[in-house]
Amino acid sequence: MSSKGLLRGASLTANAVWHRSSFFSKVTTVSVHRKFFKFRSFSSTTTCSSLQPPDLSRLAKTAQISLTPNEVEEIAPKIQKVLDWFGQLQGVDLESVEPSIRAETENNLRDNAPETFDHRDAMIASVPSYEEPYIKVPRVLSMD
Repeated sequence: MSSKGLLRGASLTANAVWHRSSFFSKVTTVSVHRKFFKFRSFSSTTTCSSLQPPDLSRLAKTAQISLTPNEVEEIAPKIQKVLDWFGQLQGVDLESVEPSIRAETENNLRDNAPETFDHRDAMIASVPSYEEPYIKVPRVLSMD
């Protein structure tokens, strides 16, 4: 099996097959070695999502994009299919799965030490509006 058919991050030993063409059509059963996961057969046409679909008009307003009612009607079923897919993922029993190796990595961030910024005056001179100690910017989101 080539690595192109595998889920991103899956190894060849897991045998988890992903078909790109089946994302919005019927999804075939994903079979993974029972040692790692317990999967049930499912298809994307069954509705098993407990997730509520978002209010697309409100979401579009927050994202500052405009959607016509026809576009909302066209996108809504696709969003619901994605939510159903995530609902299927929520049904996977992971109680017996040990954390991955990366779950136990150490914090490798730098120490939190204060540093001086030598270009403060140049930065303040380049902004349109400054009121000590804040840089003022236009409002991006409305508070509806």
